[in-house]
Amino acid sequence: MQVLHEKEYKEFHPNVLQPLDIKVDVDLFEKQMHEYRYAFRRWGNRHLEKPRYGAPLVNVNGEMFNNPEPVCYPLGQLNAGKPENEHVYDRHCKMPTEMLSATSFDPLAPIKPFMLRSCILKWHTGGMFYPHTDTCMPSEIIRLWGTNDPEHMQFRFDKNRKYASPDIVDDSDFELVEETGIEAGRLYIADTYVIHDAHATGDDVYQFFIALSPESMPMLKELLL
Repeated sequence: MQVLHEKEYKEFHPNVLQPLDIKVDVDLFEKQMHEYRYAFRRWGNRHLEKPRYGAPLVNVNGEMFNNPEPVCYPLGQLNAGKPENEHVYDRHCKMPTEMLSATSFDPLAPIKPFMLRSCILKWHTGGMFYPHTDTCMPSEIIRLWGTNDPEHMQFRFDKNRKYASPDIVDDSDFELVEETGIEAGRLYIADTYVIHDAHATGDDVYQFFIALSPESMPMLKELLL
């Protein structure tokens, strides 16, 4: 599997968010996610006071109701205490679930062959992720992100674009600032090697939380707006 070394990764991410010519019909998407409402489950097993839920788009076996569902867990939390040969990583999740076949996801056709561990997040008021990063170097993934409701989704990155491996974020100095100008339903390449967090200030706020293999890079370059 191709990986991105730090120089190549940083060159591919000149900005923390880069819009793509991929846009989901938000009204259709929200209607279909309501039809799949019973597929959403708690995100991980910590901070259960936070209304954070997820449903799998691409996982290890294509099933919708695994328990636990590796796609709906922070991987560090999921793998904690397990031997290395039992760890689950983004590259192990390649099987699409039936939800990915929903017609609202038809605009994702160009990226579907490259999708790894991916899900839809559903948050209500107070749902959030603490400051973190999603990858280390060399990186096995490119992260795509988007939301149905930019008005109630706060996505913040360190203003100085401070990079960090996931295990050293807590020891880092950073100042987070909100990204603006986000378009509902649009997918963005997100530089999640930069320290970032996210907060929902309303209910029924969805996020597209998509991982792609680095083999997707030529296609993504063509889709940049």
